[in-house]
Amino acid sequence: MDFDRILKNIGEFGRQQKQQFVVVSTICSFWGPPHMLCLAFAGITPDFHCRGQGNIADDDVCARDCQRYFYNKEITSIATEWDLVCSESYKVGLAQSMYMLGVLCGSYVFSFISDTYGRRKAFYLSTCFLTLFALSSALATSYQMFVALRFFTAMCNGGVGLTGFILATETIGPKYRALAGTLVQVQFALGIVVYGILAYFVRDWRYLIGLSTAPGLVFLMSYWIVPESPRWLITKGRTQEAEDILHYIAIKNGAKTKLGLVHVEDHNKKPNQPPAKIYGFLDLFKSSEIRKRMLIMIYTWFTCSMVYYGLTMNASQLGGNRYLNFMLSGIVELPAYFVCMLFIDRSGRRKTLFWSMILGGSACLLLLVIPDSLDYSSSFKTMFALIGKMGISLAFNVIYIYAAELIPTVLRIPKQSVTGNFG
Repeated sequence: MDFDRILKNIGEFGRQQKQQFVVVSTICSFWGPPHMLCLAFAGITPDFHCRGQGNIADDDVCARDCQRYFYNKEITSIATEWDLVCSESYKVGLAQSMYMLGVLCGSYVFSFISDTYGRRKAFYLSTCFLTLFALSSALATSYQMFVALRFFTAMCNGGVGLTGFILATETIGPKYRALAGTLVQVQFALGIVVYGILAYFVRDWRYLIGLSTAPGLVFLMSYWIVPESPRWLITKGRTQEAEDILHYIAIKNGAKTKLGLVHVEDHNKKPNQPPAKIYGFLDLFKSSEIRKRMLIMIYTWFTCSMVYYGLTMNASQLGGNRYLNFMLSGIVELPAYFVCMLFIDRSGRRKTLFWSMILGGSACLLLLVIPDSLDYSSSFKTMFALIGKMGISLAFNVIYIYAAELIPTVLRIPKQSVTGNFG
């Protein structure tokens, strides 16, 4: 596929691509933390005590004869709403596990919709239903209803993140693609900080979910200003539509082009030329070299995800101010992304990934050996947690770029040969 030559002709990261990137990445990344990390605040268990029979206070907060729980009124959460404490406390973690399962399912569902019906349709369909399900979860009347709505919210959020990343970067030239991918991660980090600030002022979990979801109603209006991916249109043989969008991009960027910007080589096949091979998911494991790359990438991605979200979700549980710790967990990502942009091309993807994971892993291991009896143990734990978050954030950003580059183009993009005619 020679689509990148077309982008070099009309502008790799011109005015139109920048506008589209800002709009789409704001939705898929900056707006992501309130949904992905919702339970960091909506699932908090504040201080509580119980009263047993005869309304007598019991020193054991989890006494068997506890008739009613009383909570610190500073904050409300699903734990205070449905008494998810003591023997029922596992249900808070279960709700988050069901959410991550939903993200997994949504990634498969919306990737199919994206490849079949278009990036733009999949992106805004998932944004629409994400807004609907998230707002509905703020009105849930039972734990079971909340978990079900969170599952569907997660499915849509998985779709927003996946299709949004593609839609935001697919029309950006190769020279700026790594930068754009890094800026997507920067927006997510800033979203963490803003969500922490919002949670500080809004202590009721229903209002917190509602207010953090409400921008989705405004984001849906951008449907009419974000065009479909011309790369996807070309792979589907809709060349004229791709031509129109590419010329629109060129005009907005101030580039001069002629008609016939795109033509598809498949239209000019020789009579006896066999049809192009269609590659699928299983082709990722047929070649020993690609299979080895895939297995390593799957393991690395799993590790980065587990550590990243584990540290972020538990930032509010560290000693000290939970809101400040949560915001700091987002702020420390910013220097990590700066370091990534500085070293990823100079030192290479592999070395940058290796040392960032060593940094993140070492800091997390040190968390385990700090005794609670040590003076300022809470401060040390917070410090190492933030160092770990910095390291794993750097690794996460590298893996986004590195994984895509290790997979052959024919396995990342539907098989179709495209060339540019620049006249």
